[in-house]
Amino acid sequence: RQHGHALGLADDPLKADRELVLEAVRQNGWALQWGADPLRADPLLSPEAVAVNPFAVQGSRFLVCTVFELSAVEGTFRFRVAVGLGGKEFAGELPHSSTLGDLGRCILASALDQKQRLYLILPSREIPVSALDVEQPLADFV
Repeated sequence: RQHGHALGLADDPLKADRELVLEAVRQNGWALQWGADPLRADPLLSPEAVAVNPFAVQGSRFLVCTVFELSAVEGTFRFRVAVGLGGKEFAGELPHSSTLGDLGRCILASALDQKQRLYLILPSREIPVSALDVEQPLADFV
């Protein structure tokens, strides 16, 4: 996780791990060239997509943001979020076409340093959203 270029020295099973390759590309955009063949064509792993992916991968240190309300209202999604443990709460709205990534970027822009990443926990879920679910429509979780 510290040096993206180390992926070039990794064993084949590690080069085929999407989350590991994602984190390597975050460290060094050129690391994608060492990922397994099928992953090189994965649009979520392109350096451009990785740069705007707001979600942390398992094992990294970032804030936990808990969405405790997510509802569809009149063509929008309304949400309420708690940032950190016992932290700041805020609410917002997103268009009905929004994705999990849009929600994560909105939280970063409103409550955190945009260069951060976050763990996002959705209502009635116990584990954080995967960084690989960034393009999932919010409608799937309401």
